[in-house]
Amino acid sequence: MKKVEPVRDKEKIAEVERLLRQNNSNAIYGDLWVFLNQTAARIGDALKLRYTDFKHIEGNVLNLKEQKTGKIRSIMLTAKALELVAQRRADNPGHEYLFEVDSNRAKGKPISRVTVSAKFKEAGDMLNLHIAAHSPRKNLGYHAIKRGVSLPTLTKLYGHSSQAVTLAYCGIMDKDVEDVFQAIDY
Repeated sequence: MKKVEPVRDKEKIAEVERLLRQNNSNAIYGDLWVFLNQTAARIGDALKLRYTDFKHIEGNVLNLKEQKTGKIRSIMLTAKALELVAQRRADNPGHEYLFEVDSNRAKGKPISRVTVSAKFKEAGDMLNLHIAAHSPRKNLGYHAIKRGVSLPTLTKLYGHSSQAVTLAYCGIMDKDVEDVFQAIDY
């Protein structure tokens, strides 16, 4: 089974968002894709977010207790993420969860991780990308490394136990290492 990788082409990240919005009657999957790419939150943590969680943020920092680790992680919300939260709140005044289902059979619950993975995979398949619900978290790290963000900084951002875990997580491949050698111009 091929492992999920980050989307290495920024235009394809935008294209996935477009497909998610185009192929679904509701903006929820496109909004979730954007939110995850902006915050590097784990999918399970993002789906549990309630609007009340955003009432207690200081400035633009959301303190989130991670399901996986039980640790509190501070997420700096970008202007785009804050705008998305505000727009979703305005569009869904009766919802408790940021990414809540509209269907009657699951009323009052967040969308499921399984459904999110299926929607993301469907959009990825259209673009020949192997993506799932965890891809946006990896996208942030991959593109941060490419911009020169230090590995220790990303390790702290993700809450990983080691830099080796972060490096593998961000999808740095032999091709990326080869590109370093190819770029030598002295």
